[in-house]
This record gives sequence, structure tokens and C-alpha cells, in this order.
Amino acid sequence: MYKVRLAPRSLVICVFAGLGRLSFFFVRKEREKTIKNLKIAYGETKTDKEIKVMAKKVFVNLALAFADYLHTIKFLRKEQFSKIIDFEGIEHLEQAYKEGRGVLCMTGHLSSWEFSAIMPPILGFETSALSRQMKNKKIDDLIVSYRQKRGMKNIGRGSKYPQLIEVLKKGECLIIMTDQDTKTKGVFVNFFGKPAYTPLGVARLAFDSKAVVVPMFMIRKPDKKYCFKILPPVPFIDTGNLEHDLYENTRIHTEIYEKMIAQYPEQWVWMHERWKTTPEEVERFLENKRKTAMNNES
Repeated sequence: MYKVRLAPRSLVICVFAGLGRLSFFFVRKEREKTIKNLKIAYGETKTDKEIKVMAKKVFVNLALAFADYLHTIKFLRKEQFSKIIDFEGIEHLEQAYKEGRGVLCMTGHLSSWEFSAIMPPILGFETSALSRQMKNKKIDDLIVSYRQKRGMKNIGRGSKYPQLIEVLKKGECLIIMTDQDTKTKGVFVNFFGKPAYTPLGVARLAFDSKAVVVPMFMIRKPDKKYCFKILPPVPFIDTGNLEHDLYENTRIHTEIYEKMIAQYPEQWVWMHERWKTTPEEVERFLENKRKTAMNNES
């Protein structure tokens, strides 16, 4: 890590790009998942050869994101990050923050998502982040420690829901990513034309806290720099029908994810099994819960 931080960024990028290309050939399982999922999204519009090229770029972009994370490990201020990151739409976050209702910073696994998560505190906003603990506790502790040095308060996934509401009620930012299949409560909405089980987290938190939803994404540009794009707040649908509203807001949020990913497809984590959960699996799970409840009552 020390050598990566001190080496010229141009050299670091060159080396890690090569490692990314090599990993595409050696990590067979992840390569196959990436190609399979890209075919689900683009199989009708791109040839197998084009999809393989896209898949290879996915691995390279992940390697480059990791390289820049290591290279900037000691960066703590906006002035330092500005060397490699341009900022677009900061006014949207500033205005939402001033409202004092809390800001749900809806970001996703595009490009360097770790940069996405730490940018609000780097920009001076009180920020907490909801994150899943990594299997390797030492690495997880290291990442969390650097988040904290940059002003972020880490909230482990599985924390009590009222803790998240409290953060928003204080008018702070809460980083949340709902562009992946998880075991949390969700609904099926279309993602690249196929139903995908999607967490209700952003919609539920927005409903219960009245916080503003502001999408934001880190994008790698052709010049090897990044652009942190902060989009305008997303209007919240509230018809009085809770089930309908949670679904519709989640659908809209997923459309935002899809639109951004479609602009930069090689920068998303296509090895993630986005369509893993099926309606049949959810129905079986609910049926088992109903049977368990009935047995407990009898």
C-alpha cells in the first residue's frame, strides 16, 4: 500500500490496468458471471464478442478503482481529491441539506463507489453510511478507519432501523446503495428489462423520515480522472397507499440506477448476481413464514 501511494499515478494506473486484464482470464467464475449478466442486459443488442470486450473492461475498471483507492489512501481534503475528481451538481446536495430534513444519498456500485461514499463528508456534510461488514475483519476495520478519518460515521448493516431514522431526523446525510440483490425486504421491479428483487430501503426511509433523496455517482472519465455527479433531488410519490408508493418510488429509483449504468456499462459490477432472487423463491420464503406462524399459534 505504501509503495502504491508514493508511486506516480500514471504508473499505478498502467500496472493495475494490466492486472485487471489478467484477472479477467484467471478468475473464471467471476468472468462467467459477468458475461452471463451482460448477456441478460445486452444480449439482444450486442454480439458475444462485444459483450466479452465489455466484460474485460469491467475487470479493468474495477482494478483501476482499487488502484486509485490505494493511491489516495492518505487524502483527507477536497483539495487533494480535486487532483483526480471533478465535481458536478454540488448545488443539489447543498440545497437539499439546507432543508434540514436529512438527505438520502442514493449511490451505487459504479466505478469507485468507495469514493462516492466518502465525497459528502469530504465536501463538508455531516454523513453516516450504511455498509455490510466484509468477511475479512482486518480489511473491514482498515476501510472503516479511513472512512472515519475522512469524516464519515459508519453504520453496520443489521443496525436498528431507528438509528438510521435518527441520522436523517438530525438533518444529516445517509449514504445508501440499493442497486444490488440483498436479503432485505424488497420488491420486484424491472432492471434492464428483467424483474430484479430490489431493496425498499431508500423508499422506506424517505417515507418514514421525509428526507430528500439525492442520487449521486462516481464516474471514470476517458482522461482517467473521475467526475462525481450529483443529480437533482427525486420527487417522492405519496398517494396515501403505502404499498403502492413504496413500489413506485423503488421503481423510479431503479430507473435512475439503470439510466446511469447504461451510460457507463463497463463501470458497474456485472459479476454481481442482480437477478439471483426469483419470485418463486420469495413466495416459498413467505409461505414458510406463514406456516411457522400458524404452528406457533396452534
